[in-house]
Amino acid sequence: MTPHPLVRRIIAWTGAHRAWLSAGMMALVLLVAGIALARILEDIHPDEIRGALSAITTGQILLSLGLCALSYVVLTGYDVLALGAIGKPQAYWRAALGSFTAYTFSHNLGFAPITGAAARWRAYRGTNVNAPDIARIVVIAGVTFWLGILVLLGIFLVSFPGALRIEDRVLSYPTQAAIGGAILVAMALYLVACARQTGPLVILGWRLPVPTLRQALMQFALAATDIAIASAALLVLLPESAWHHYPDFIIAYVVAMVVALITHAPGGLGVFEAVILVTLPEVDRPALVSALILYRILYYWLPFLLALLFLGGKELLDLKGAKARSAGSQAERSNREGTPSDPP
Repeated sequence: MTPHPLVRRIIAWTGAHRAWLSAGMMALVLLVAGIALARILEDIHPDEIRGALSAITTGQILLSLGLCALSYVVLTGYDVLALGAIGKPQAYWRAALGSFTAYTFSHNLGFAPITGAAARWRAYRGTNVNAPDIARIVVIAGVTFWLGILVLLGIFLVSFPGALRIEDRVLSYPTQAAIGGAILVAMALYLVACARQTGPLVILGWRLPVPTLRQALMQFALAATDIAIASAALLVLLPESAWHHYPDFIIAYVVAMVVALITHAPGGLGVFEAVILVTLPEVDRPALVSALILYRILYYWLPFLLALLFLGGKELLDLKGAKARSAGSQAERSNREGTPSDPP
């Protein structure tokens, strides 16, 4: 069936102005998040936040920094697993570079499929990993992340009544458990499908490998471990009296991550913080705000700067290598042209 001319014009106009539309939507999301965050924080005096920040000890900061680093180490397993699934394993350092740069870029810039693919393209350049392979890696890594999100959400919703809330409104446990149970059933069906795999999944002519049961279990373990560690890196920045809220805290963290990803706000800036604040009303507000500020620096901005340095260093090494190879080829060519031929 041929689309209506008006529909075709709308599609064509949207495609031609996609960059501006994306920027406009991003600005709108940030504006709404900023307004929401301002309303949430309107009862908090800046002196309270400064006091809470000064109360965070050096030991807490070092512990959070160590957990952030450990989370990014676990993240490297995403690319290692994806490269193995597509049959093109690489040296660990290169897989780690691809994963670290991809996730720091997507964490801070949003639009994970695009920014993550661009970072991986630079990291895997010069290997046998081509553009379609990178697309497959992005999909497999994305699926792995969402599997971790869903399995943790399902387990905690079933196990901890009253863990899902917005301010003073708490979801009833039967409803909460039904949502968690449905998620866990879906995850079980995914494992069954992986165990019974008959070949790659073909979508519009594009072949995507279906993981084996072992690979699927590794997906769950990797992503769940990563999210648990990353959320703990935020939790330890709070006063120790709040640490026993971890079950509520991890659900709030997972929900905040999902909302931030859906909105595509750069790094979830404002969106992530707003969701955390409204889903953890029992935690001291100034302490939570100060922890979120410091977590933004430790988990988002510091790794982003390191990723820029790593990619920049790799680009310089690649450039030097290319120049050296070019000089060597030119010297060899000159030697061949300058060698006199044998006398007849």
